[in-house]
Amino acid sequence: MKILLLTTVLIPLLVSCGRETNIIITGEIKEAGKTRVYLERIEVNETRTVDSTRIDPRGRFSFAVHDTLPVFYALRFSNNERVTVVASPGDTLSVSGTLEGIHDNYWVDGSEDALWIKLLDFQMNRTVTTIDSLKRSHDSIPAGEGFNDQRARIEKAFREALEKQVNFTREFILAHAISPAAYYALYQRITPDLAVMDEVADYQSFKIVASSMNALYPGSPYTVALMNHLKEIAKTIRDRQLLDLINSTEGSLPAVRLPDVKGNLVSLSELKNKLIILDFNLLGARESLERVREMQRVYDKFRARGVEIYQVCLDGNRLLWEELVERLGIKWICTRDENALQSRTAAAWNVKEIPANYIISRQKEIVGKNLYGSRLEERLAELLDQ
Repeated sequence: MKILLLTTVLIPLLVSCGRETNIIITGEIKEAGKTRVYLERIEVNETRTVDSTRIDPRGRFSFAVHDTLPVFYALRFSNNERVTVVASPGDTLSVSGTLEGIHDNYWVDGSEDALWIKLLDFQMNRTVTTIDSLKRSHDSIPAGEGFNDQRARIEKAFREALEKQVNFTREFILAHAISPAAYYALYQRITPDLAVMDEVADYQSFKIVASSMNALYPGSPYTVALMNHLKEIAKTIRDRQLLDLINSTEGSLPAVRLPDVKGNLVSLSELKNKLIILDFNLLGARESLERVREMQRVYDKFRARGVEIYQVCLDGNRLLWEELVERLGIKWICTRDENALQSRTAAAWNVKEIPANYIISRQKEIVGKNLYGSRLEERLAELLDQ
């Protein structure tokens, strides 16, 4: 799954455009005299160097930039160690520390949000150190069943270290949801391949930060990125719910048992040895005529080969629905849920919008979703030829 990094729009520095600066970042770094420091801006897909300067013999440096919203920056030093900060308009940040190991020993004044970033990085460094140590210990254990208990203890400690980091991040987000640092916390990674926060399991944390960012900084590219990411997570959750349906057995498929125009209750499970199109629709909708014609073509073409259509109509007006079934000449199984758009049946099948359909195999497995026209016919032909 896609993980967004921090993002913002690159705004030219004062020296290139003459705009008044409103963010100052200064530093006094021991044992760093006459080396260079680079100011980097952290974006979605890359980190850009926006300025650099030589640290003077007394270890001092200064950057001046302009922005209208909080921005994440990294200070990269000559030893390739980085210090991450967040700066808002009007901030004057002062970073101090010793060049060697500065990612652990630095301090920053002038921004509470920047201090929260330091706390997050400090905790992350502790977790990474613990995990690296456990991994080395695990790798050094000799092969053989006689050492299984030792391996199990280390693996348990590994899981506990990860869980501690996850819980720390969750609690931090709850306590500091209105700080840009909460956004930073969402996307921290223990290793390049291991994120702290799981998109699905921690969906609520993503929603909390998105809500705060949208209220405080609606025009920020950080906010735009997070809101888009939130939509992707929601889609992932829906897809996983669908996958659960697809992997279900016949006995665990959501039940459908609804009345047809004659008032007879018809159950989906009664259709044996049929390839079924389960269709959710509104006959009273403007586009229904064309949809019914399309379904009629499919029905006429495939019904002799064992294809059945079970249609669930969500029309609120029963009399109008009955009239439409007769007027449109519907011959397949056409039922109506009296709860209309509040249909529990549609909810059980994870239907979020209509029209919607599922193809159900003779083994009562879901083998297709939301296919229409030629794509539907091609899928039916493929399944019937198997």
